[in-house]
Amino acid sequence: MKKITAFIIVIVFFTLTIYSQDKQDTTKIQEKPKVTYRVGKAIVSVWEKQRQGKNGEFTARDFKVEKIYKKGDKWEYTNTFTLTELLQLRAAIDKAISEEGVKIKDENKDDDE
Repeated sequence: MKKITAFIIVIVFFTLTIYSQDKQDTTKIQEKPKVTYRVGKAIVSVWEKQRQGKNGEFTARDFKVEKIYKKGDKWEYTNTFTLTELLQLRAAIDKAISEEGVKIKDENKDDDE
């Protein structure tokens, strides 16, 4: 139960962070994601950016999570999930992590390595 609660808290924090970043990035030209993973209504989009770190240039990946649904004739996106949709999101995240070869980083190391 603690693992599920912790997972939900992490997903909510991640989603809120993405939502606040989306509001700030309205002036940027929208590029297409490298790849999108979908399970049910849950979507995980993977964005790649070239960045400069202390050890040279590297490719950073950002992950955007959202839910897609149809309202009338228009497709809408949100960051609010039911429990079932949250489980679908978890499956989409697992798929993205597996396919993108994401490795868990040592928390004691800098982000630019």
